[in-house]
Amino acid sequence: MIFKVRPDTTRLAQDAYEAYVTAVNGTSVNGDTLPEWDALSRPVQNAWKLSAEAVRHRVELNA
Repeated sequence: MIFKVRPDTTRLAQDAYEAYVTAVNGTSVNGDTLPEWDALSRPVQNAWKLSAEAVRHRVELNA
């Protein structure tokens, strides 16, 4: 039997955010430069974590 280690929520959220930053060339919709993950406010990081968990839940239900 093979057990997989699940990435933690923070890692998934940070990966998703960084992929988003790359996809939009580091620029927000109003033209500002998007900050690094560590510079995001706690509420914004929490929003990305909630989003990551929602995706994880969807993927695991349909696996």
